[in-house]
Amino acid sequence: MKYFKLIIALTLFVFVACSEFEHGPTDSSSGNPAKVENVVITPINGGLEITYDLPKDKNVLYVKAVYMNSKGVESEVKTSVFNNKIQILGFKDVAEVSVKLYSVNRAETNSEAVVVSGTPLISPVDMIQQNFEITTDFGGAKFKWNNALKTPIAIQLFAPNEKGKLELVNTQYTEQIASSFSLRGYPSVPTKFAAVIRDRYDNFSDTIYAGTADKMLVPLHEERLDKTIFKKVVLQNDDNWDAWEGDYWGLFDDKNGTIVHTQGNIPRPSILTVDLGVVVNLSRINVLQRADGLGLGFAYTHGNPKKYAVYGSKELPGPDGNLANWIKLRDCESIKPSGLPIGQKTDEDVAHFWAGDEYTFENAPEIRYFRFVVYDTWDGAGYISFSELTFWGNIVK
Repeated sequence: MKYFKLIIALTLFVFVACSEFEHGPTDSSSGNPAKVENVVITPINGGLEITYDLPKDKNVLYVKAVYMNSKGVESEVKTSVFNNKIQILGFKDVAEVSVKLYSVNRAETNSEAVVVSGTPLISPVDMIQQNFEITTDFGGAKFKWNNALKTPIAIQLFAPNEKGKLELVNTQYTEQIASSFSLRGYPSVPTKFAAVIRDRYDNFSDTIYAGTADKMLVPLHEERLDKTIFKKVVLQNDDNWDAWEGDYWGLFDDKNGTIVHTQGNIPRPSILTVDLGVVVNLSRINVLQRADGLGLGFAYTHGNPKKYAVYGSKELPGPDGNLANWIKLRDCESIKPSGLPIGQKTDEDVAHFWAGDEYTFENAPEIRYFRFVVYDTWDGAGYISFSELTFWGNIVK
Protein backbone atom coordinates (compact mmCIF):
# COMPACT_ATOMS: atom_id res chain seq x y z
CA MET A 1 0.00 0.00 0.00
CA LYS A 2 2.90 2.29 0.91
CA TYR A 3 4.45 1.78 -2.55
CA PHE A 4 1.11 2.35 -4.29
CA LYS A 5 0.72 5.74 -2.58
CA LEU A 6 4.30 6.65 -3.51
CA ILE A 7 3.62 5.88 -7.20
CA ILE A 8 0.46 8.03 -7.13
CA ALA A 9 2.39 10.92 -5.58
CA LEU A 10 5.19 10.72 -8.16
CA THR A 11 2.65 10.60 -11.00
CA LEU A 12 0.90 13.74 -9.72
CA PHE A 13 4.25 15.49 -9.36
CA VAL A 14 5.28 14.72 -12.94
CA PHE A 15 1.84 15.77 -14.29
CA VAL A 16 1.97 19.13 -12.48
CA ALA A 17 5.59 19.73 -13.46
CA CYS A 18 4.87 19.00 -17.14
CA SER A 19 1.79 21.22 -17.05
CA GLU A 20 3.90 24.10 -15.78
CA PHE A 21 6.45 23.69 -18.57
CA GLU A 22 3.81 23.50 -21.28
CA HIS A 23 2.50 27.02 -20.73
CA GLY A 24 4.07 30.42 -21.12
CA PRO A 25 7.55 31.47 -22.29
CA THR A 26 10.56 29.32 -21.57
CA ASP A 27 12.19 32.13 -19.61
CA SER A 28 10.59 34.57 -17.22
CA SER A 29 13.36 37.18 -17.43
CA SER A 30 12.15 40.69 -18.01
CA GLY A 31 13.58 43.52 -20.10
CA ASN A 32 14.72 43.81 -23.68
CA PRO A 33 17.75 41.88 -24.90
CA ALA A 34 20.74 43.70 -26.36
CA LYS A 35 20.81 44.56 -30.06
CA VAL A 36 22.95 42.96 -32.76
CA GLU A 37 26.01 44.99 -33.70
CA ASN A 38 28.41 45.59 -36.62
CA VAL A 39 25.78 44.84 -39.25
CA VAL A 40 27.05 44.34 -42.81
CA ILE A 41 24.73 44.24 -45.85
CA THR A 42 25.79 42.30 -48.96
CA PRO A 43 23.51 42.50 -52.01
CA ILE A 44 22.82 39.14 -53.69
CA ASN A 45 20.64 38.16 -56.64
CA GLY A 46 17.04 38.81 -55.66
CA GLY A 47 17.86 39.63 -52.04
CA LEU A 48 20.24 40.65 -49.28
CA GLU A 49 22.68 38.75 -47.10
CA ILE A 50 23.05 40.31 -43.66
CA THR A 51 25.82 39.47 -41.20
CA TYR A 52 26.17 40.81 -37.66
CA ASP A 53 27.74 40.27 -34.25
CA LEU A 54 25.45 38.64 -31.71
CA PRO A 55 24.94 40.33 -28.33
CA LYS A 56 26.71 38.80 -25.34
CA ASP A 57 23.43 37.81 -23.75
CA LYS A 58 22.91 34.14 -22.82
CA ASN A 59 19.14 34.55 -23.00
CA VAL A 60 19.09 35.52 -26.70
CA LEU A 61 17.46 32.67 -28.62
CA TYR A 62 17.36 33.91 -32.21
CA VAL A 63 17.57 36.91 -34.54
CA LYS A 64 14.78 37.92 -36.87
CA ALA A 65 14.59 40.26 -39.85
CA VAL A 66 11.30 42.05 -40.59
CA TYR A 67 10.71 43.64 -44.00
CA MET A 68 8.14 44.26 -46.74
CA ASN A 69 8.36 41.60 -49.44
CA SER A 70 8.00 42.24 -53.17
CA LYS A 71 4.22 41.91 -52.88
CA GLY A 72 4.02 44.66 -50.23
CA VAL A 73 3.32 42.22 -47.37
CA GLU A 74 5.25 42.34 -44.10
CA SER A 75 7.41 39.25 -43.76
CA GLU A 76 10.06 37.94 -41.42
CA VAL A 77 12.98 35.52 -41.46
CA LYS A 78 14.49 33.97 -38.32
CA THR A 79 17.85 32.38 -37.63
CA SER A 80 19.23 30.84 -34.43
CA VAL A 81 22.11 32.14 -32.31
CA PHE A 82 24.29 29.41 -33.80
CA ASN A 83 24.50 31.55 -36.94
CA ASN A 84 25.44 35.18 -37.45
CA LYS A 85 24.00 35.47 -40.95
CA ILE A 86 20.51 35.88 -42.33
CA GLN A 87 19.29 35.96 -45.95
CA ILE A 88 16.28 37.80 -47.33
CA LEU A 89 15.23 36.48 -50.73
CA GLY A 90 12.45 36.78 -53.29
CA PHE A 91 12.79 40.33 -54.59
CA LYS A 92 12.06 40.93 -58.27
CA ASP A 93 13.00 44.61 -58.55
CA VAL A 94 16.40 46.20 -58.09
CA ALA A 95 15.19 48.73 -55.51
CA GLU A 96 16.20 49.63 -51.97
CA VAL A 97 14.83 47.40 -49.21
CA SER A 98 14.55 48.46 -45.55
CA VAL A 99 15.04 45.76 -42.92
CA LYS A 100 14.52 45.79 -39.14
CA LEU A 101 16.76 43.40 -37.20
CA TYR A 102 15.79 42.18 -33.73
CA SER A 103 17.46 39.86 -31.27
CA VAL A 104 14.82 37.86 -29.37
CA ASN A 105 15.27 36.25 -25.97
CA ARG A 106 13.77 33.12 -24.45
CA ALA A 107 10.81 35.11 -23.16
CA GLU A 108 10.04 36.09 -26.80
CA THR A 109 10.94 39.69 -26.06
CA ASN A 110 12.39 41.75 -28.92
CA SER A 111 15.40 43.99 -28.67
CA GLU A 112 15.28 47.50 -29.97
CA ALA A 113 15.25 47.40 -33.79
CA VAL A 114 18.40 47.92 -35.82
CA VAL A 115 17.24 49.42 -39.12
CA VAL A 116 19.39 48.75 -42.19
CA SER A 117 18.83 48.91 -45.95
CA GLY A 118 20.30 47.61 -49.18
CA THR A 119 19.55 47.09 -52.84
CA PRO A 120 19.29 43.51 -54.19
CA LEU A 121 21.08 42.53 -57.36
CA ILE A 122 19.13 41.46 -60.46
CA SER A 123 16.66 38.69 -59.62
CA PRO A 124 17.24 35.07 -60.75
CA VAL A 125 14.04 35.29 -62.84
CA ASP A 126 15.40 38.26 -64.80
CA MET A 127 18.82 36.60 -65.15
CA ILE A 128 17.22 33.54 -66.73
CA GLN A 129 15.04 35.66 -68.99
CA GLN A 130 18.13 37.40 -70.40
CA ASN A 131 19.51 34.13 -71.84
CA PHE A 132 16.21 32.40 -72.66
CA GLU A 133 15.80 31.20 -76.28
CA ILE A 134 12.84 29.90 -78.28
CA THR A 135 13.90 28.35 -81.58
CA THR A 136 12.49 26.15 -84.33
CA ASP A 137 12.45 22.42 -83.65
CA PHE A 138 11.05 19.30 -85.28
CA GLY A 139 7.28 19.46 -85.01
CA GLY A 140 7.33 22.57 -82.86
CA ALA A 141 9.63 24.82 -80.83
CA LYS A 142 12.58 24.33 -78.51
CA PHE A 143 12.78 26.32 -75.26
CA LYS A 144 16.30 26.64 -73.86
CA TRP A 145 17.59 28.47 -70.78
CA ASN A 146 20.48 28.78 -68.36
CA ASN A 147 19.96 28.88 -64.59
CA ALA A 148 23.44 29.61 -63.26
CA LEU A 149 22.25 29.98 -59.64
CA LYS A 150 20.27 26.69 -59.74
CA THR A 151 17.19 28.56 -58.54
CA PRO A 152 14.01 26.42 -58.25
CA ILE A 153 11.81 27.75 -61.06
CA ALA A 154 8.77 26.88 -63.14
CA ILE A 155 8.88 27.48 -66.89
CA GLN A 156 5.37 27.98 -68.27
CA LEU A 157 5.17 27.14 -71.99
CA PHE A 158 2.50 28.57 -74.26
CA ALA A 159 1.29 27.58 -77.74
CA PRO A 160 -1.78 28.47 -79.82
CA ASN A 161 -5.06 26.60 -79.33
CA GLU A 162 -7.53 25.76 -82.11
CA LYS A 163 -8.68 29.41 -82.10
CA GLY A 164 -5.14 30.69 -82.50
CA LYS A 165 -4.91 32.11 -78.99
CA LEU A 166 -1.91 31.35 -76.79
CA GLU A 167 -2.66 29.02 -73.90
CA LEU A 168 -0.58 27.29 -71.24
CA VAL A 169 0.21 23.78 -72.49
CA ASN A 170 3.09 22.64 -70.27
CA THR A 171 5.00 23.65 -67.12
CA GLN A 172 8.55 22.52 -66.51
CA TYR A 173 9.81 22.54 -62.90
CA THR A 174 13.59 22.61 -62.62
CA GLU A 175 16.60 23.93 -60.76
CA GLN A 176 19.23 22.60 -63.14
CA ILE A 177 21.96 24.87 -64.50
CA ALA A 178 21.13 24.27 -68.16
CA SER A 179 17.81 22.91 -69.40
CA SER A 180 15.68 22.69 -72.50
CA PHE A 181 12.29 21.37 -73.51
CA SER A 182 10.46 21.02 -76.82
CA LEU A 183 6.78 21.33 -77.64
CA ARG A 184 5.84 18.95 -80.48
CA GLY A 185 2.93 18.09 -82.71
CA TYR A 186 2.53 21.35 -84.61
CA PRO A 187 2.28 21.71 -88.40
CA SER A 188 4.95 23.38 -90.51
CA VAL A 189 3.23 26.77 -90.67
CA PRO A 190 4.14 30.07 -88.97
CA THR A 191 3.30 29.61 -85.29
CA LYS A 192 3.75 31.80 -82.21
CA PHE A 193 5.16 30.21 -79.06
CA ALA A 194 5.86 31.90 -75.72
CA ALA A 195 7.20 31.29 -72.21
CA VAL A 196 6.97 32.82 -68.74
CA ILE A 197 9.37 32.13 -65.85
CA ARG A 198 8.03 31.92 -62.28
CA ASP A 199 9.94 31.46 -59.02
CA ARG A 200 8.71 30.14 -55.66
CA TYR A 201 8.02 33.70 -54.47
CA ASP A 202 5.51 34.18 -57.31
CA ASN A 203 7.73 36.55 -59.22
CA PHE A 204 7.12 36.37 -62.98
CA SER A 205 9.22 37.30 -65.98
CA ASP A 206 7.88 39.22 -68.93
CA THR A 207 6.37 37.03 -71.65
CA ILE A 208 9.20 35.68 -73.81
CA TYR A 209 8.80 35.09 -77.56
CA ALA A 210 11.01 33.87 -80.38
CA GLY A 211 13.55 36.43 -81.54
CA THR A 212 12.07 36.77 -85.04
CA ALA A 213 10.57 40.05 -86.24
CA ASP A 214 7.00 38.71 -86.11
CA LYS A 215 7.64 36.39 -83.11
CA MET A 216 6.70 33.44 -85.34
CA LEU A 217 8.48 30.14 -85.98
CA VAL A 218 7.87 27.49 -88.63
CA PRO A 219 8.19 24.00 -87.06
CA LEU A 220 10.30 21.55 -89.03
CA HIS A 221 8.31 18.77 -90.65
CA GLU A 222 8.42 15.30 -89.10
CA GLU A 223 6.15 12.31 -88.64
CA ARG A 224 6.15 9.41 -86.23
CA LEU A 225 7.29 6.15 -87.81
CA ASP A 226 4.76 3.34 -87.95
CA LYS A 227 6.11 0.53 -85.75
CA THR A 228 3.74 -2.05 -87.23
CA ILE A 229 5.82 -2.17 -90.42
CA PHE A 230 9.14 -2.73 -88.64
CA LYS A 231 10.96 -6.01 -89.33
CA LYS A 232 13.31 -7.88 -87.04
CA VAL A 233 16.93 -8.13 -88.20
CA VAL A 234 19.53 -10.29 -86.49
CA LEU A 235 23.15 -9.87 -87.57
CA GLN A 236 26.10 -11.99 -86.49
CA ASN A 237 27.26 -9.61 -83.74
CA ASP A 238 23.78 -8.76 -82.42
CA ASP A 239 22.82 -9.70 -78.88
CA ASN A 240 19.80 -11.83 -77.93
CA TRP A 241 17.16 -9.35 -76.76
CA ASP A 242 14.57 -12.07 -76.04
CA ALA A 243 16.32 -13.35 -72.90
CA TRP A 244 14.54 -13.90 -69.59
CA GLU A 245 11.19 -12.07 -69.58
CA GLY A 246 12.20 -9.89 -72.54
CA ASP A 247 10.88 -9.94 -76.08
CA TYR A 248 12.40 -8.16 -79.09
CA TRP A 249 9.00 -6.75 -80.06
CA GLY A 250 8.44 -5.38 -76.55
CA LEU A 251 10.58 -2.47 -77.69
CA PHE A 252 8.14 -1.50 -80.46
CA ASP A 253 4.65 -2.11 -79.05
CA ASP A 254 4.02 1.27 -77.34
CA LYS A 255 3.55 -0.47 -73.98
CA ASN A 256 5.66 0.55 -70.99
CA GLY A 257 5.06 -2.79 -69.30
CA THR A 258 6.85 -4.88 -71.94
CA ILE A 259 10.63 -4.92 -72.32
CA VAL A 260 13.65 -6.27 -74.13
CA HIS A 261 16.25 -8.13 -72.04
CA THR A 262 19.68 -9.54 -72.86
CA GLN A 263 21.26 -12.63 -71.34
CA GLY A 264 24.31 -10.62 -70.32
CA ASN A 265 26.88 -13.27 -71.18
CA ILE A 266 28.56 -11.69 -74.23
CA PRO A 267 31.09 -8.83 -74.36
CA ARG A 268 29.87 -5.28 -74.89
CA PRO A 269 28.69 -3.56 -76.93
CA SER A 270 25.27 -5.20 -77.04
CA ILE A 271 23.62 -4.47 -80.38
CA LEU A 272 20.03 -4.54 -81.64
CA THR A 273 19.11 -4.08 -85.31
CA VAL A 274 15.73 -3.19 -86.84
CA ASP A 275 14.40 -2.60 -90.36
CA LEU A 276 12.26 0.56 -90.15
CA GLY A 277 10.29 -0.45 -93.22
CA VAL A 278 10.79 2.94 -94.94
CA VAL A 279 13.68 5.15 -96.00
CA VAL A 280 13.77 8.13 -93.65
CA ASN A 281 15.82 11.11 -92.53
CA LEU A 282 15.50 10.71 -88.77
CA SER A 283 14.69 13.84 -86.79
CA ARG A 284 14.65 12.33 -83.29
CA ILE A 285 14.28 9.17 -81.22
CA ASN A 286 12.92 8.58 -77.73
CA VAL A 287 14.19 5.88 -75.37
CA LEU A 288 12.05 4.80 -72.42
CA GLN A 289 13.72 3.07 -69.50
CA ARG A 290 12.28 -0.05 -67.94
CA ALA A 291 9.78 0.46 -65.12
CA ASP A 292 9.01 -2.16 -62.50
CA GLY A 293 5.54 -3.24 -61.38
CA LEU A 294 5.25 -0.29 -59.00
CA GLY A 295 6.68 2.17 -61.51
CA LEU A 296 9.99 3.58 -60.27
CA GLY A 297 11.98 0.76 -58.65
CA PHE A 298 14.10 0.23 -61.79
CA ALA A 299 14.46 3.92 -62.71
CA TYR A 300 18.08 4.81 -63.49
CA THR A 301 19.25 1.32 -62.50
CA HIS A 302 18.56 -2.40 -63.12
CA GLY A 303 20.22 -2.72 -66.53
CA ASN A 304 18.72 0.40 -68.08
CA PRO A 305 21.03 1.74 -70.81
CA LYS A 306 23.29 4.64 -69.80
CA LYS A 307 25.80 5.12 -72.64
CA TYR A 308 25.04 4.04 -76.17
CA ALA A 309 25.35 5.01 -79.83
CA VAL A 310 23.00 4.72 -82.79
CA TYR A 311 23.91 3.75 -86.34
CA GLY A 312 22.05 3.58 -89.64
CA SER A 313 22.29 2.51 -93.25
CA LYS A 314 20.11 2.80 -96.34
CA GLU A 315 21.10 -0.69 -97.49
CA LEU A 316 21.97 -3.65 -95.29
CA PRO A 317 25.81 -3.72 -95.41
CA GLY A 318 26.21 -7.45 -94.71
CA PRO A 319 25.42 -10.26 -92.27
CA ASP A 320 28.54 -9.79 -90.10
CA GLY A 321 27.23 -6.50 -88.63
CA ASN A 322 30.64 -4.81 -88.63
CA LEU A 323 29.95 -1.28 -87.33
CA ALA A 324 32.70 0.13 -89.56
CA ASN A 325 30.32 -0.41 -92.49
CA TRP A 326 27.50 1.57 -90.87
CA ILE A 327 26.94 5.33 -90.50
CA LYS A 328 27.25 6.53 -86.93
CA LEU A 329 24.31 8.87 -86.36
CA ARG A 330 25.32 10.07 -82.89
CA ASP A 331 26.47 9.13 -79.40
CA CYS A 332 23.83 9.13 -76.67
CA GLU A 333 23.89 9.25 -72.89
CA SER A 334 20.87 8.85 -70.63
CA ILE A 335 20.64 11.65 -68.09
CA LYS A 336 19.26 12.05 -64.57
CA PRO A 337 18.55 15.76 -64.10
CA SER A 338 19.47 15.89 -60.40
CA GLY A 339 22.64 13.84 -60.72
CA LEU A 340 21.76 12.08 -57.43
CA PRO A 341 23.06 8.55 -56.67
CA ILE A 342 21.11 5.40 -57.56
CA GLY A 343 18.01 5.08 -55.39
CA GLN A 344 17.55 8.82 -54.88
CA LYS A 345 15.19 10.76 -57.16
CA THR A 346 13.70 14.24 -57.33
CA ASP A 347 10.35 15.11 -58.90
CA GLU A 348 12.27 16.33 -61.93
CA ASP A 349 14.04 12.96 -62.21
CA VAL A 350 10.69 11.15 -62.09
CA ALA A 351 9.18 13.40 -64.77
CA HIS A 352 12.20 12.82 -67.01
CA PHE A 353 12.03 9.06 -66.45
CA TRP A 354 8.43 8.87 -67.71
CA ALA A 355 9.07 11.29 -70.60
CA GLY A 356 12.11 9.32 -71.79
CA ASP A 357 15.53 10.28 -73.10
CA GLU A 358 15.15 12.15 -76.38
CA TYR A 359 17.87 12.67 -78.97
CA THR A 360 17.65 14.79 -82.11
CA PHE A 361 19.54 14.53 -85.38
CA GLU A 362 20.81 17.37 -87.53
CA ASN A 363 21.04 16.72 -91.28
CA ALA A 364 20.62 12.97 -90.79
CA PRO A 365 21.33 10.82 -93.85
CA GLU A 366 18.71 8.62 -95.49
CA ILE A 367 18.51 5.28 -93.70
CA ARG A 368 16.23 2.26 -93.51
CA TYR A 369 18.17 0.01 -91.14
CA PHE A 370 18.85 1.17 -87.60
CA ARG A 371 21.18 -0.18 -84.91
CA PHE A 372 21.10 0.50 -81.17
CA VAL A 373 24.54 -0.11 -79.63
CA VAL A 374 24.81 -0.19 -75.81
CA TYR A 375 28.15 0.27 -74.05
CA ASP A 376 27.15 0.77 -70.41
CA THR A 377 24.16 0.57 -68.06
CA TRP A 378 23.13 2.82 -65.17
CA ASP A 379 24.16 0.30 -62.51
CA GLY A 380 26.87 -1.51 -64.44
CA ALA A 381 24.73 -4.64 -64.82
CA GLY A 382 25.94 -7.28 -67.24
CA TYR A 383 22.50 -7.51 -68.82
CA ILE A 384 20.47 -4.76 -70.50
CA SER A 385 16.74 -4.14 -70.30
CA PHE A 386 14.59 -1.21 -71.36
CA SER A 387 11.05 -0.54 -72.45
CA GLU A 388 10.46 1.36 -75.68
CA LEU A 389 12.13 2.93 -78.70
CA THR A 390 10.23 5.44 -80.86
CA PHE A 391 11.26 7.24 -84.07
CA TRP A 392 10.31 10.44 -85.90
CA GLY A 393 11.59 11.81 -89.18
CA ASN A 394 10.96 12.83 -92.79
CA ILE A 395 9.97 9.77 -94.79
CA VAL A 396 11.49 9.63 -98.26
CA LYS A 397 8.61 9.05 -100.68
